[in-house]
Amino acid sequence: MPNKHAYPAITPRPHPELKRRAQEAVAEVGSTLNAHVIAFLEWLVGDTDELPERPEPKKLGPGE
Repeated sequence: MPNKHAYPAITPRPHPELKRRAQEAVAEVGSTLNAHVIAFLEWLVGDTDELPERPEPKKLGPGE
């Protein structure tokens, strides 16, 4: 079946602002939330020592 996925879904439910910021962050590094969550889970269980890429921190100006 064309729309059948190989694995069952899991459903993280971040609050909307965190989800928005996460989507912006993965877009900055040319990735997706799904790819980043899987990469983090692989790091968490010890399959890799590499954390997924993240964008450079934003520099705040004076008074921010």
